[in-house]
Amino acid sequence: MKLRADRPALADALTWAAGHLDPRPTIPARAGLLLEADEQGLTVSGVDWSITTHATVDADVITPGRAVIPGRLAAQVTGSYRSDTIEITTDATAELVAGRDRFTLPLLASEDYPAAPTAPAPDGTVDGAELAAAVRQVAVATDPTAAIAALGAIQLDADGDAGTLTAWATDRYRGAWRTIPWAGGTGSALVPARQLTGALKGMTDGPTELALNGDVLGVASPDRRITLTRVDATGRQDPRRAAKVDWPVKATVPRADLLAAIKRAGLAAGTDKPKVLIGLGSDEISVRAAGPTGSTVMDIVDGRHHEGGPVQIAFLLGFIADGLAAIDTDDVVIHAMAPTRPALLAPTDDTTDYRYLVMPVRL
Repeated sequence: MKLRADRPALADALTWAAGHLDPRPTIPARAGLLLEADEQGLTVSGVDWSITTHATVDADVITPGRAVIPGRLAAQVTGSYRSDTIEITTDATAELVAGRDRFTLPLLASEDYPAAPTAPAPDGTVDGAELAAAVRQVAVATDPTAAIAALGAIQLDADGDAGTLTAWATDRYRGAWRTIPWAGGTGSALVPARQLTGALKGMTDGPTELALNGDVLGVASPDRRITLTRVDATGRQDPRRAAKVDWPVKATVPRADLLAAIKRAGLAAGTDKPKVLIGLGSDEISVRAAGPTGSTVMDIVDGRHHEGGPVQIAFLLGFIADGLAAIDTDDVVIHAMAPTRPALLAPTDDTTDYRYLVMPVRL
């Protein structure tokens, strides 16, 4: 095999595909990426137990062929060069030539490389940028370290009649969801948040196809596609049910100011799981925290109190901060009920229906 390709484009494809490989595979070939060159160009494929990747790269193919090369090392080498183009030749080894620089990689046994599953048929299409943004926002409500896999996963629910796709997640202590336009049928899939977020980071914007009804979730953009193994939904509840209530307390506050005050409060809290007390009830929103050594802090953030009487609610600092950081508007609306009931954060405009539900804690 011999080919010449745009180096930055190839480095990007290799990095994206290699990022989903098993870092400690039991089969050496699973640490590799399969390169296949033909008259159509170059394809880069990776296969793991729970995820497969496939990227296409424009290339001038001099000699067609296929080879399996060490994935992460190839991505690092290709990304480190400075030339505009790179030439790859495989024989007994793989030689990468970028300008005057040369790097030789060992080849992995192609006969041991697992076959990638057939790409599932798509059920519909969404805008890639909107999907990536929605997944990024709801991923903050997952716990990737949880013993229950569903608590580290994101649910995608497509409603063909309504023309919407809803992404939502919960780790039991918080929940997040967002709905975006969808063109297609009805279906759903629950997949690991880390894998889905990482996959979408490397995919192009524009029309993105989703296959929701098969054994795996399939995501495909014009030049890349990925499949993710589903997660069992046992042990998880839909947080949106807890949000379907009348919220007696409502206030609007500058998001960046409140987030900064919460982070300052964390300096005083100083524990493994710092807590902050947020007070609503006037146009001045208070943020308080106390530490184990006697240190205390109180910040005042100017806001606009709209409804309800005074209420003070304590939260884990990281949980409330994550929700504020995920909102991308200048102001945030805080909905509350009582110190022992959850609070709801929402953006202030109509461009997104993102919602973040967070449970209170005891001081």
